[in-house]
Amino acid sequence: MRKKQRILIFSASYLPSYRAGGPIQSIANLTSNLKSEYDISIVTSNYDLGVRLSLSSSDLNVFRSKHGYRIMYLEPQNQNYNFYKKLMLNGSFDYVYLNSFFSYKFSVLPILAYRNMSVKVVLAPRGELGSGALAIKPLKKHLFIMLSKLFNMHKGIVWQATAKMELNEINYHFGQQSTIFLAPNLSAKMPVHPKKKDKVKKQLNLFYVSRISVKKNLHAALNYLSKINKEYNIIFTIIGPVDEEDYWRKCRNIISKLPDHIVVNYLGPKSNSEIANILENQHVMILPTQHENFGHVIMESWQNGCPVIISDQTPWRQLQTKNIGLDIPLDNTDSFINAIEMYALMDQKELFDSSNDCYAFAKSFSENPELILQTKRLFM
Repeated sequence: MRKKQRILIFSASYLPSYRAGGPIQSIANLTSNLKSEYDISIVTSNYDLGVRLSLSSSDLNVFRSKHGYRIMYLEPQNQNYNFYKKLMLNGSFDYVYLNSFFSYKFSVLPILAYRNMSVKVVLAPRGELGSGALAIKPLKKHLFIMLSKLFNMHKGIVWQATAKMELNEINYHFGQQSTIFLAPNLSAKMPVHPKKKDKVKKQLNLFYVSRISVKKNLHAALNYLSKINKEYNIIFTIIGPVDEEDYWRKCRNIISKLPDHIVVNYLGPKSNSEIANILENQHVMILPTQHENFGHVIMESWQNGCPVIISDQTPWRQLQTKNIGLDIPLDNTDSFINAIEMYALMDQKELFDSSNDCYAFAKSFSENPELILQTKRLFM
């Protein structure tokens, strides 16, 4: 029997963490799809976006078996160059997989620790090289990119681009000579077909699921809602952790001034299973994001029968032709407002048809065997 090849994955957060959103889901989906054919070990933090995980001291800083793979939750004092060196010397791994470009402790340090070792390094930048993402704290990020190129820090690594857009971003910053594999993110397993959603004309259950940060652009969605015609009653549900307190204060200020026909509920951060239960009674997601390389929340919305109103800064385009949502340029405020009102005006049958199309599209994408093959090519 052929010995399984060994993959060592570094991710700043991992299950049961959920506040960091998409990057956690990316690794969870990769692991669940590949663990039968590869020996997978995950190294992560014992924190979830600043919140300490409830783990016993005996479960920290050592590998523990869990659902067909191994995981190590590291305390901050062990997230360092020397500890990572020892991991490789003791583990004989074939591949190192990095779940971020900018993470100092879980991308930069592993690259430096393993650069002279005979191990193949695969790096998934997770949209961090997109123009929208780089526009946030741009000086710090562009300086790091410049220095990493100056010192050939990423020489010899394999890049994972999850969409053609991301492939172009990597080429732009690191040149055509870069080794890039196009391998879209794997999705979570499809849920049972969602139940039929109740819908009344001129009423809409709109929702937002993501971290509350400048990049995700929640304040833009709130501004659109402030301009919705008063004949439409909107219940807007916000789900996600507060990543930037100053930004959340700005959003709360807009919420306090919204007209009476717009009701806002903030539910805070929720796990994936909790979100699935909440979406049973939701109609449409809005996410005017500045950049997504994939957008797991977009796919999860479709899986749960919810069309989406998103920006054109994601790989998902021409949604209207598929009856699964709209992708709109960020500078086109009127189109976002019209989209919300269009869904609010829908009756039960119109939403039901769109909901069915969303589920069918998600099922076709999520269960495409070619996606798993593309991911496996990263480790060949």
